[in-house]
Amino acid sequence: MQDLGAATDDQVILAWLQAETKSPRFGNNVRADAATLAAIRDAAQNPDLTNPQQNDLRRQVIAGTRGFGRGLLLFAGLANDIVWRRVHVSIAEVGAMLYANNVATWTTLAPTTLEVSEGAQNVGYVPTDGGANMHILSLARIICHTDPVPLYPELICLKRPDGRISVMEGHTRSTAYVIEAHRLPDGVDIYLGDSPSVATWAYL
Repeated sequence: MQDLGAATDDQVILAWLQAETKSPRFGNNVRADAATLAAIRDAAQNPDLTNPQQNDLRRQVIAGTRGFGRGLLLFAGLANDIVWRRVHVSIAEVGAMLYANNVATWTTLAPTTLEVSEGAQNVGYVPTDGGANMHILSLARIICHTDPVPLYPELICLKRPDGRISVMEGHTRSTAYVIEAHRLPDGVDIYLGDSPSVATWAYL
């Protein structure tokens, strides 16, 4: 694990939105007219972190759909004081990360340890809801057969009180990475958040 320096909320939100807009469920998660959806996609695909209007739009989306900075939804139990770092990790370290707890998909896929590596081992034969297995295996195939391997947004994670790392955003990507670890010998980058309030996170 290599610390690459401080990261801002705006950088983390951008990575989150870039991942969200690639999801087939994006249009269902964001309630907006076609023009607004187009503007959101543009803010994700053609970002300018010096543009306050873009930053505000991206924040509004992730705050509304995921609870960023509001202590709601995926941020339930978290204070608005998370300090973010950009960190480079090996795929072995990704495998040792924990899925978000109290989410049926991930507790079903990794019931014993909640580790991403367990999920990667089980994805081929332990069915879950919401089509997660299909999405993971589809992404793994892309990583396996595309040369060079596509670049994906950073995983977004939290440092737990016990020193381990939990995934907030990027469960599908992290699992696919572990399945196709041989294609990612140099590892990947993540955003790692730290706050005393992680101890009360609803998904710890």
